[in-house]
Amino acid sequence: MTDPSQITLSTLAAGLIMVSLWKPLLVIAAFTAWAWVVSTILDKDAARWYFKRQAWNVGHMMAGIVAAAIVLAAPLSFFITFPLMLFVLGGDLGLYVFLRNRDSRVPEKFRWSLDLEKVAEARASKKSSRATKGITMAFETPTGRLPSPEPETPQYEIRVAAETLLSATIDLRGSQLDITPIRKDSYGATCLVDGLRTPIEQIPAQQAVAIIDFFKVAAGLDTEDRRRKLSGRMKFGVGQTATTDAKVTTMGTSSGLTMSMVIDPEAQVQRRAEDLGMQPGQLEELRRIVEDGTGVVLLAAPPDNGRTNTMYAMVRAHDAYISNVQTIEFEPEAPIEGVRANVFDPQEDGAEFSTLVRSILRRDPDVVAIAELPDDETAKTIARADHQHTRTYLSVRADTALGAIQAYCRAVGDQELAAKSLRGVIAQRMLRRLSENAKIPFQPTPEMLKKLGLPAEVRTLYRTEGKVLIKDKLEPDPVSGGTGYFGQVGAFAVHMIDDEAQKLIASNDMTGLRSLFRQRKQPSINTAAMQLVVKGDTSVEEVLRVLHNQSKGSSSGGSSEERPKPAEATA
Repeated sequence: MTDPSQITLSTLAAGLIMVSLWKPLLVIAAFTAWAWVVSTILDKDAARWYFKRQAWNVGHMMAGIVAAAIVLAAPLSFFITFPLMLFVLGGDLGLYVFLRNRDSRVPEKFRWSLDLEKVAEARASKKSSRATKGITMAFETPTGRLPSPEPETPQYEIRVAAETLLSATIDLRGSQLDITPIRKDSYGATCLVDGLRTPIEQIPAQQAVAIIDFFKVAAGLDTEDRRRKLSGRMKFGVGQTATTDAKVTTMGTSSGLTMSMVIDPEAQVQRRAEDLGMQPGQLEELRRIVEDGTGVVLLAAPPDNGRTNTMYAMVRAHDAYISNVQTIEFEPEAPIEGVRANVFDPQEDGAEFSTLVRSILRRDPDVVAIAELPDDETAKTIARADHQHTRTYLSVRADTALGAIQAYCRAVGDQELAAKSLRGVIAQRMLRRLSENAKIPFQPTPEMLKKLGLPAEVRTLYRTEGKVLIKDKLEPDPVSGGTGYFGQVGAFAVHMIDDEAQKLIASNDMTGLRSLFRQRKQPSINTAAMQLVVKGDTSVEEVLRVLHNQSKGSSSGGSSEERPKPAEATA
């Protein structure tokens, strides 16, 4: 008879042989690697971008429990349970990366990628940076790659200085870099960040001109021509590949040479009409305007307020494959499929913008979008055209809808003729959007609501200090760069001009026209802006910053009908 203790020991030995030491080691190694990634990378990343850390940590813990249960308790072969365990742990990490990259709080350049080509490019970039020291960018001219100058040469120092300005613009999320003279001996470099002019640094005049010349060479422009307005394209990128498009425009002024660089201009005019940020009622009014397809529609905004983007959106609202759709522009920002772009060159002998407009309109196109109103003759040409068969979108520099109508009528010089040609007006102003991380809710007082013209039932508004709480300490919001704002949102006024409105315009009764719009419950820019405040998209301070500037006077034909009241300015 066999000793039971011997049976137990032999059985245990056999069991240990069957388990194999390498299997638990594999499980421990996988769990250790997963836990290290969660605790040292994902948790810190969640804190950086202000995700819900506690919720994510609970989710990670649940994924770990499920994975452990699969490998330890499931009555299946190890060769089935172990891959399932890896799938759960890997899925947990992959889900975090997927949702992280889709979150608007994470800027594009900080999103994670498993693209091996990008990894190789980043390594090559670091290697190139070590080899060339201060030069970290690649530039592609219209004719090929721009070579790097030799170190310790004047050209090398200018290249580094130019890259420094461009890098600063990218780091600040700038959409445009400008270099302009501010005094006889110095220039100022600034950039547009969410539509707000932001200073970068002051530069000695001689160095600034050399930097402008560098960008002119990169864009294929003549460095000897310092008087005329020149425009060209280039590409740039960090590392060995130049992938980002930029439009460089230079011009000589009485104060000196100036330069403006629009970064990725095509991306700035890609939004469609439904994505512009209009209210639901305004989108319905816009649909009526588009479907009407006749007459002149004014597109109004001051410079740097999205006017070109809106014009491109209106052009895309028409089917270019069944209609003859054209644009008339000084400098097209991007090609639109099926649309013919007519470019006006003011430097040609005898060139007149009104002549080009007349020539295009006489061909009976279905839709024409005109990017500027440079002179009165152009307005007269447009007003006299055949409006029964052609829709004309005319971009006008004006602060408000009524201001655009008044400016157009003055340019035409005939109130009745101008009124008869009009079928709509779309005016807009761009406001900075509050960063989701840094906006602070507060309860407005009844007096404040009254001054702002908001309903008494509004309980919450939002403001920002550009800071967030990190480990019980206020720090600048990393997403917005400490500004408290990230991106922009549009405040619109959309009005279709029917027979009744035409009669008021013909008699120059702007007060009656304003009342008519109000009766139809068509919000002005100011009203639309305050609706954005109530929604939490922007702040009262931002609305007053943008719209109160109108009340200081404007050369763009602005009207007081949409300006904030004096009481609002102190709210």
